Amino acid sequence: MSGSTSGAGRDGERPHGRVARNTAIFSIATGFSRIAGLVREIIAASFFSTFRQYSAFTIAFQVPNLVSNLFANAALSAAFVPVFTELLQEGRRREAFRLASTVFWIMLIALGAITAVFILAAHVIMPLFIGAGSSVSGSLTAGLAQVLFPVVLLLGINGLLVGILQSYDHFGIAALSPLVWNVVIIAGVVILRPHFHSDGGIYAYAIAILAATVVQLLMAAAALQSIDFRLGFSLDWHDPRVRQVFLLMLPVTIGLGIVNLDQLINSTFGTLVNSGAPAAINYAFRIYMLPQGMFSVAVATVLFPTLSRQAARRDGAGMRRAVAIGMRQINLLLIPAAAFLMVLATPVVRLIYQHGNFQRRHERLDPPDLDRAVLVRDQPAVRRPQTCC
Repeated sequence: MSGSTSGAGRDGERPHGRVARNTAIFSIATGFSRIAGLVREIIAASFFSTFRQYSAFTIAFQVPNLVSNLFANAALSAAFVPVFTELLQEGRRREAFRLASTVFWIMLIALGAITAVFILAAHVIMPLFIGAGSSVSGSLTAGLAQVLFPVVLLLGINGLLVGILQSYDHFGIAALSPLVWNVVIIAGVVILRPHFHSDGGIYAYAIAILAATVVQLLMAAAALQSIDFRLGFSLDWHDPRVRQVFLLMLPVTIGLGIVNLDQLINSTFGTLVNSGAPAAINYAFRIYMLPQGMFSVAVATVLFPTLSRQAARRDGAGMRRAVAIGMRQINLLLIPAAAFLMVLATPVVRLIYQHGNFQRRHERLDPPDLDRAVLVRDQPAVRRPQTCC
């Protein structure tokens, strides 16, 4: 498949129909993924409820998730796709692949170092995110973080590979890998939890997430074979396009970082309230993310490579039309969803979470957080979406 034409050839004709069709297909696949994610959350709530072990897990997961969104994952993919796509548009396939290889090795070295530092210093760093006097265990949080921090490196590489695939209008992996990710976690928790007799079996959840992320990366690597992409060893620090990629990461990093930093701050302050507050806030956030993940992520993922090619052609009118189409689709779907969840927060929480160890007394922690969350649903929906979790 030609690198210069594979993506561009399909762009330019009937953009409205193509975006709508690709969005519909991606939404269906993403919908199955979100259903699996919902099942994952139901199982987690049934097993771990709002116990302090799950609050420790929540913080241990949010810190590497914040780091991965600051330095990799969606931010890297969003910055890489326009530059990579522009080279393909100009027929400079070899240069495009050399750029991808350089970014790969830079991210491998940089994220590998960050991951190693956080793993080695977890028992010093993680207690900083737990309020003084909280019953949430700092040592348990640090131990879980040591299991979860390799996800930062894995998601960084995965973000680059998915960006390459999206530049060729290959959205299958971006749609299906979250589904597989959730299924692997569900299977891992169910199978591994009985073998962990301390800390409520919460380490089974962390190990399952790490294994699922490895599977997700392997899927993206295998999919690259369909576009004849070959990773080489290239480490040209002076390539201006490499600098361009990392400069483009800054605004995306700020946008995604605010969302994830806000979530982490809420959980940190939650530890000052009681040991179950971080878990309750996390459960509310997952409900808030469900419609956004099904609709806005689908629209933005499909639309982004099209916008990149239009930007490369300096097609301002086409970009305005594409953004208008995407915004109309997002608002049409998310405004009613926000209103629905605001009105029916309590029954939704009962329906989804009130199973197993999650009892009626825990539901009262969730609806106020959910009400506040849905009010700002449309704001993060127009940003570059998160690709994981």
